[in-house]
Amino acid sequence: MDISETDLPGVGKRFELPVHDGSSLVVIIHNTGKHEIFKKEHADADADRIIELSEDEAEAFGAILEDVHFQPAEMDMSSTMIGGDTVIEWYTLNEDSPLAGSTLKESNIRNKTGVTVIAVERGPDAYPSPRPSFEFEVGDTLVTIGRSDEQAELESRLGKAD
Repeated sequence: MDISETDLPGVGKRFELPVHDGSSLVVIIHNTGKHEIFKKEHADADADRIIELSEDEAEAFGAILEDVHFQPAEMDMSSTMIGGDTVIEWYTLNEDSPLAGSTLKESNIRNKTGVTVIAVERGPDAYPSPRPSFEFEVGDTLVTIGRSDEQAELESRLGKAD
Protein backbone atom coordinates (compact mmCIF):
# COMPACT_ATOMS: atom_id res chain seq x y z
CA MET A 1 0.00 0.00 0.00
CA ASP A 2 1.43 3.35 -1.04
CA ILE A 3 0.85 5.96 1.69
CA SER A 4 2.31 9.35 0.91
CA GLU A 5 3.80 11.39 3.72
CA THR A 6 4.47 15.13 3.54
CA ASP A 7 6.09 17.40 6.12
CA LEU A 8 4.05 20.52 6.84
CA PRO A 9 6.57 22.95 8.36
CA GLY A 10 5.17 24.65 11.43
CA VAL A 11 2.01 22.48 11.27
CA GLY A 12 2.91 18.79 11.41
CA LYS A 13 2.60 15.94 8.88
CA ARG A 14 0.15 15.03 6.15
CA PHE A 15 -0.58 11.42 5.17
CA GLU A 16 -2.62 10.32 2.17
CA LEU A 17 -3.99 6.79 1.88
CA PRO A 18 -5.55 5.57 -1.37
CA VAL A 19 -8.81 3.67 -0.76
CA HIS A 20 -10.18 0.76 -2.79
CA ASP A 21 -13.05 2.84 -4.25
CA GLY A 22 -10.67 5.32 -5.90
CA SER A 23 -10.96 7.95 -3.19
CA SER A 24 -8.26 8.87 -0.68
CA LEU A 25 -8.19 9.53 3.04
CA VAL A 26 -6.00 12.43 4.12
CA VAL A 27 -4.85 12.69 7.74
CA ILE A 28 -3.13 15.79 9.06
CA ILE A 29 -1.41 15.36 12.40
CA HIS A 30 -0.71 18.75 13.93
CA ASN A 31 2.26 19.45 16.19
CA THR A 32 -0.33 20.24 18.88
CA GLY A 33 -1.66 16.63 18.77
CA LYS A 34 -4.84 17.53 16.88
CA HIS A 35 -5.73 15.09 14.07
CA GLU A 36 -7.87 16.06 11.09
CA ILE A 37 -9.28 13.47 8.69
CA PHE A 38 -10.36 14.43 5.17
CA LYS A 39 -11.71 12.49 2.20
CA LYS A 40 -10.87 13.16 -1.45
CA GLU A 41 -13.34 11.61 -3.91
CA HIS A 42 -10.63 11.39 -6.59
CA ALA A 43 -7.04 12.53 -7.11
CA ASP A 44 -7.92 15.99 -8.46
CA ALA A 45 -10.74 16.70 -5.99
CA ASP A 46 -10.59 19.04 -3.04
CA ALA A 47 -10.54 17.23 0.28
CA ASP A 48 -13.67 17.40 2.44
CA ARG A 49 -13.09 17.42 6.18
CA ILE A 50 -14.73 14.47 7.91
CA ILE A 51 -13.70 14.94 11.53
CA GLU A 52 -11.25 16.55 13.95
CA LEU A 53 -9.94 14.42 16.81
CA SER A 54 -7.94 15.26 19.90
CA GLU A 55 -4.76 13.28 20.52
CA ASP A 56 -6.56 10.95 22.97
CA GLU A 57 -9.51 10.46 20.61
CA ALA A 58 -7.14 9.70 17.71
CA GLU A 59 -5.27 7.17 19.84
CA ALA A 60 -8.54 5.41 20.81
CA PHE A 61 -9.74 5.43 17.19
CA GLY A 62 -6.41 4.06 15.99
CA ALA A 63 -6.64 1.22 18.50
CA ILE A 64 -10.06 0.32 17.12
CA LEU A 65 -8.73 0.34 13.55
CA GLU A 66 -5.81 -1.86 14.61
CA ASP A 67 -8.30 -4.43 15.97
CA VAL A 68 -7.00 -4.03 19.51
CA HIS A 69 -10.55 -4.25 20.89
CA PHE A 70 -11.94 -6.78 18.41
CA GLN A 71 -10.42 -9.56 16.36
CA PRO A 72 -12.62 -10.48 13.39
CA ALA A 73 -13.27 -14.19 13.25
CA GLU A 74 -12.36 -15.76 9.96
CA MET A 75 -15.47 -17.40 8.62
CA ASP A 76 -15.65 -20.32 6.26
CA MET A 77 -17.79 -18.74 3.57
CA SER A 78 -18.17 -21.95 1.60
CA SER A 79 -21.13 -23.34 3.55
CA THR A 80 -23.32 -22.44 6.53
CA MET A 81 -25.96 -24.68 8.11
CA ILE A 82 -29.00 -22.70 9.26
CA GLY A 83 -31.21 -25.44 10.64
CA GLY A 84 -32.18 -28.97 9.80
CA ASP A 85 -30.78 -29.78 6.38
CA THR A 86 -31.00 -26.19 5.10
CA VAL A 87 -27.66 -24.80 3.95
CA ILE A 88 -26.43 -21.45 2.63
CA GLU A 89 -23.67 -21.90 0.05
CA TRP A 90 -21.40 -19.56 -1.91
CA TYR A 91 -20.44 -20.43 -5.50
CA THR A 92 -18.09 -18.31 -7.61
CA LEU A 93 -18.69 -18.50 -11.35
CA ASN A 94 -15.55 -19.21 -13.35
CA GLU A 95 -14.96 -18.79 -17.09
CA ASP A 96 -16.33 -22.28 -17.80
CA SER A 97 -19.53 -21.75 -15.83
CA PRO A 98 -22.67 -22.56 -17.79
CA LEU A 99 -24.42 -19.72 -15.92
CA ALA A 100 -22.07 -16.91 -17.03
CA GLY A 101 -23.91 -14.71 -19.52
CA SER A 102 -27.37 -16.05 -18.67
CA THR A 103 -30.07 -14.38 -16.62
CA LEU A 104 -31.46 -15.81 -13.40
CA LYS A 105 -34.68 -16.60 -15.27
CA GLU A 106 -32.85 -18.32 -18.15
CA SER A 107 -30.77 -20.39 -15.73
CA ASN A 108 -33.95 -21.83 -14.17
CA ILE A 109 -31.84 -22.74 -11.11
CA ARG A 110 -34.75 -23.07 -8.70
CA ASN A 111 -36.82 -25.36 -10.92
CA LYS A 112 -33.82 -27.50 -11.93
CA THR A 113 -32.22 -27.85 -8.47
CA GLY A 114 -34.58 -26.55 -5.78
CA VAL A 115 -31.93 -24.01 -4.70
CA THR A 116 -32.83 -20.33 -4.42
CA VAL A 117 -30.32 -17.59 -5.27
CA ILE A 118 -30.68 -15.15 -2.37
CA ALA A 119 -27.91 -12.74 -3.41
CA VAL A 120 -25.12 -12.20 -5.90
CA GLU A 121 -21.81 -10.61 -4.92
CA ARG A 122 -20.00 -8.83 -7.75
CA GLY A 123 -16.74 -7.24 -6.67
CA PRO A 124 -17.51 -4.85 -3.82
CA ASP A 125 -21.23 -4.79 -4.70
CA ALA A 126 -23.98 -7.10 -3.49
CA TYR A 127 -27.31 -7.70 -5.20
CA PRO A 128 -29.78 -9.16 -2.68
CA SER A 129 -32.84 -10.96 -4.07
CA PRO A 130 -31.77 -10.58 -7.71
CA ARG A 131 -34.57 -10.06 -10.21
CA PRO A 132 -35.24 -12.67 -12.94
CA SER A 133 -33.55 -10.33 -15.47
CA PHE A 134 -30.27 -10.26 -13.45
CA GLU A 135 -27.45 -11.45 -15.75
CA PHE A 136 -24.67 -13.54 -14.24
CA GLU A 137 -21.05 -12.68 -15.05
CA VAL A 138 -17.76 -14.53 -14.66
CA GLY A 139 -16.46 -13.82 -11.14
CA ASP A 140 -19.93 -13.41 -9.60
CA THR A 141 -20.45 -15.22 -6.31
CA LEU A 142 -23.91 -16.70 -5.96
CA VAL A 143 -25.25 -16.94 -2.42
CA THR A 144 -27.80 -19.75 -2.40
CA ILE A 145 -30.11 -21.45 0.08
CA GLY A 146 -31.48 -24.95 -0.11
CA ARG A 147 -31.25 -28.48 1.26
CA SER A 148 -27.90 -30.28 1.07
CA ASP A 149 -29.09 -32.52 -1.77
CA GLU A 150 -30.32 -29.48 -3.73
CA GLN A 151 -26.98 -27.72 -3.20
CA ALA A 152 -25.19 -30.86 -4.40
CA GLU A 153 -27.33 -30.82 -7.57
CA LEU A 154 -26.41 -27.16 -8.24
CA GLU A 155 -22.75 -27.89 -7.56
CA SER A 156 -22.92 -30.77 -10.03
CA ARG A 157 -24.51 -28.54 -12.69
CA LEU A 158 -21.77 -25.94 -12.12
CA GLY A 159 -19.15 -28.63 -12.70
CA LYS A 160 -17.76 -28.41 -9.18
CA ALA A 161 -18.72 -31.84 -7.87
CA ASP A 162 -15.93 -34.11 -6.67
